[in-house]
Amino acid sequence: MTYNEGAVFKWVLIFGVAVGSAIALTLLTSSLVGALWGLVLAIAGSVYGIRWARDWWQNARDRPGGPDHDA
Repeated sequence: MTYNEGAVFKWVLIFGVAVGSAIALTLLTSSLVGALWGLVLAIAGSVYGIRWARDWWQNARDRPGGPDHDA
């Protein structure tokens, strides 16, 4: 499996900004607010990941190596 280096770098930056925002919010306010913000970010990331995986699986039939691909 090959990975697109640009896409991986983009996700590393997104994750870093999300973690940084949760840490900054925690330091500026209370730990409860930071924890709730981290929870919101985790839920949003999970929803996005589930939607991406569902779309990937639905389109797997069209790709080489998919369940119905004729070689």
